[in-house]
Amino acid sequence: MADKTKKRSRGKKSVLITIMGVFAMICLTGYALWTIMAQQTEIAQLEKETEELSDKITVAKQQNDEYTRLLSENDEDAYMEQIAIGKLGYAYPDEKRFFIISGD
Repeated sequence: MADKTKKRSRGKKSVLITIMGVFAMICLTGYALWTIMAQQTEIAQLEKETEELSDKITVAKQQNDEYTRLLSENDEDAYMEQIAIGKLGYAYPDEKRFFIISGD
């Protein structure tokens, strides 16, 4: 009779250990999947930021090339005229400017 009690308790312990092992494996697998998904999301975000920064670098290089070209031409008067008319809104005394005002 003592043998049956030992076998039952040993059997219950074995089943309990197996259930705990399965539960631990499920938890570890879930954690691993969650970690992988979080890293994939972060990678996608960093790739997007890298692409945006590459675009900004391209624009900055184009502006730098334009400034270098303007400085190497030694034609500051044309550059200053372009800035005065285009960005600052200046005009020649005999020049008439017309502005379109939309009624939207």
